[in-house]
Amino acid sequence: MITAVDTNALLALLYEDEHTDKSEAELRRVYREGRVVIAPIVYAELAADGHFDTTSELDQFLEDFSIQLVEPSREAVFRAGEQFQQYTVRRPDAFQCPSCGTKQTVRCEECSEDLAPRQHIAADFLIGGHAAVDGDALVSFDNAFYDAYFPALTVYPE
Repeated sequence: MITAVDTNALLALLYEDEHTDKSEAELRRVYREGRVVIAPIVYAELAADGHFDTTSELDQFLEDFSIQLVEPSREAVFRAGEQFQQYTVRRPDAFQCPSCGTKQTVRCEECSEDLAPRQHIAADFLIGGHAAVDGDALVSFDNAFYDAYFPALTVYPE
């Protein structure tokens, strides 16, 4: 079994948030079942976080959790692109009230530009495509997102 890991599960270990215990438990569990891997984009996101000063420090962190850096296949990258294209067609273009459902725009007080809700980026789809095509499961705390775009992918913790 090959389990990929999303950046958020690793950041939970670094910053000890509400997901820390679950993340550590899931990583230990999936390690016993097979290989644990990350795609290069996860490596880059960890490097960008600023927690590590050198590649050696980041490599040691990954080694401590027996996580291997692996390249995604062309099929995985292609699948990521397909799903990202679907997302760009479906993504919201306005804020929506959780009570009444009214959609509205919000303007920046500084420059008067319309603000948009948080958008997913291509990196999120690369992580999902890598896990779905080249692996068997994913450790992430963004289950709803991956369920929407990679529904056959098993995401832990459930």
